[in-house]
Amino acid sequence: MKITEVRSTIVRIPRRRLLLTYYGGSPDTATVVSEVMTDEGITGIGQTIAPAPFYGDSVEVIKAATDAYLAPAMVGKDPFAIEQRFAEMQALSVSDYAITSVEMALWDLKGKALGVPVYELLGGRCNAGAPLHALADHDDPEAMAEQVNQKVEQGWTWFKAKIGFEVDQDIAMYARIRELCDDRARFQLDSNTGYTLGQAVRALPVMEQIGGVGLFEQPVRYIDEMAALAARLNTPLQADENTLGPRSIYEIAHAGAAHVLHYKLEKYGGLLPGHKMNAVAEAAGLEISVAPYFDIMAAGAAHLAASTRIAKWRAGFSDMTDTLLAEPYEPEPGAQVLEPLEAPGLGVAIDQDKLAYCAAHDGNLG
Repeated sequence: MKITEVRSTIVRIPRRRLLLTYYGGSPDTATVVSEVMTDEGITGIGQTIAPAPFYGDSVEVIKAATDAYLAPAMVGKDPFAIEQRFAEMQALSVSDYAITSVEMALWDLKGKALGVPVYELLGGRCNAGAPLHALADHDDPEAMAEQVNQKVEQGWTWFKAKIGFEVDQDIAMYARIRELCDDRARFQLDSNTGYTLGQAVRALPVMEQIGGVGLFEQPVRYIDEMAALAARLNTPLQADENTLGPRSIYEIAHAGAAHVLHYKLEKYGGLLPGHKMNAVAEAAGLEISVAPYFDIMAAGAAHLAASTRIAKWRAGFSDMTDTLLAEPYEPEPGAQVLEPLEAPGLGVAIDQDKLAYCAAHDGNLG
């Protein structure tokens, strides 16, 4: 089997609600979808997230790199040799954001050709899938508490809330939320590197005393700052922005900078580096969460999480207004884990009419 063509398409999917973080507001998510075709008629599909302008590449840069460099390098090659294809893509010095979409498509293609789910290719299933938390959208505390209490009644007990804006404001917001929320609610407070070390030293111990904090996510930017906080706090720290691939896991563990790692596969180049990161993390006694996002990215995250024992922490499924898939792939109502599909490959299929529409309308879906 040989690769005959690689196609890339920009796809922008609107969110149901504005995602507000320290970086700014995001009304939609920009992605690039790749299709890897073969001479035996089997096509693999992959996807990557484009987080620009906040960090990383734009969809235009990702698509240009895919079309000009990755696609020509893949044509005529064996799609089963994923380790070698990954090394060849990295040698081109394009970003991992572009590599992710093509790399994920290779896993999907191989699973389809062999008739097995991708998690079988990653070592077999030893976990249910990607654990999920609910979201407490950034708003006034009364509205956030009402949202949390409604979801607690639906069975949710773990919520991510954004901080990192201004210390006194964040402390007051969290204190009010705790006052108004059901005691069963636990909070993962995510700063997205918004604090300086001095601000974090001031804010986080106060939030610990207020109670109900299950995890602090990336309060500060640098690994040494994270290590300083880990020595001061009783609450586990999660590294997100510092988690940048296999080497970064060694550096985080060596510094004692986090207890939990949050994976965003688009930053590393896809499932192969994620699989290697798991080995380093497990050896260091760390555990992970995997961002499940939506659509093809969600399928990849579920397969990776299902194939490692250390995927024990929760992440949020993105609330989008539409799907690129022929059949929606999302957690069942009330389910707190995103399970991988049992079909060969990643288990999901693209709605080709929607993909063609996006190709003709500047990537906009719908």
